Amino acid sequence: MSDQPQHSIPSLVGGFPTQADFVPSILFAIAYGLSVIPFIIRFMNPNSRTWTFALGTFAYSVERVVVWSIRASQSHDHHLGETLSKGKLVYQQVSFALGFIGFGTDCVAFMRAALVNTTLEDPKRGSVDKARERFWSRRAADLAGLLWMVSSVPGAVGYSKMTGSFDHPENADKLFNLRYVSASVALFLFVFYIVALRYIRNRIEWLDKRAVDCTCGILSLASVVAIYRLTVLHNRTSVLNVLPSTPPLYPPGSLTTTASKATFYIFHALPELIIAWSIQSLNLRALFNTGPFGDWRGADERVGKVRLRQNGVYVDGVGVPKDESTLRGLSKWYNDRQKRKAAKAKAQDAAGTVGSMRTGSQVELTETV
Repeated sequence: MSDQPQHSIPSLVGGFPTQADFVPSILFAIAYGLSVIPFIIRFMNPNSRTWTFALGTFAYSVERVVVWSIRASQSHDHHLGETLSKGKLVYQQVSFALGFIGFGTDCVAFMRAALVNTTLEDPKRGSVDKARERFWSRRAADLAGLLWMVSSVPGAVGYSKMTGSFDHPENADKLFNLRYVSASVALFLFVFYIVALRYIRNRIEWLDKRAVDCTCGILSLASVVAIYRLTVLHNRTSVLNVLPSTPPLYPPGSLTTTASKATFYIFHALPELIIAWSIQSLNLRALFNTGPFGDWRGADERVGKVRLRQNGVYVDGVGVPKDESTLRGLSKWYNDRQKRKAAKAKAQDAAGTVGSMRTGSQVELTETV
């Protein structure tokens, strides 16, 4: 593989990691490292602890510490004219391209919990159980979650061609097109979900407006990242380093100029950091009136109806009757299952006994004849 491509390739979003990136990269690595502290504090409190609910943002923040640390390392050790490690560049680009899409899946989980709450019985607020609406709210959330794959899969496939794009023009073209598809679909979904949530905000009874507004805020910030990417993805370059000169000569379209890097940090890196801090600092259980796992049920038949919570905590007199709570429902399902197994085993034993009696009678009759 040659050090430099012999054709134009899609430019790196954020440009080459130069020495000018060292301080910003260190600051972002520290900021993401600190962002997990509110999550840990919230996790230690039983009333605000979440397990799978928004766990992806915690993993995202830890991964971002790695990404920004790699960028800081490359920028600190980079010298003019030096070709940087292609593997590390590819890893950074994949992380920047797909990381912000994960916020959309968190938002789907948030609104699934909020929508399911509108279907639960609560004598205090005067709501009745709406099993059919709850079923379709969950199916809509399942579909909304799967739609993010329409954005993430093209991006993953496109960046799988990035290493080969240095030597093969056809791979460079595939990367160029697929990353456009990924960012375009992401922006469409962000805007579509914002419009849909604003539409239902005042139309679904008992829907928590704070939950809707918070989710729309997260989606709006994430859409800024998608818009920024769409404005810079048209750039191409033919070299992978800063040419040695005084002052440094940045290749055209490489997104390595001071202005290009400033817009990258403001419109790509900063919104992601704000979202990560927000999700990990908020008491999600109280805001979305849910439990540590969010709404994970596919249906109510097996484990019973979820109970409505108050401030993220079970409260007497709020929600469906206690005998239909999750633990009671799960226990009932397990006991019913054990009874069915016992009845089936008893029936099989009875059938075996009857069969043995018939066989013995036939032998006895033969001997008599």
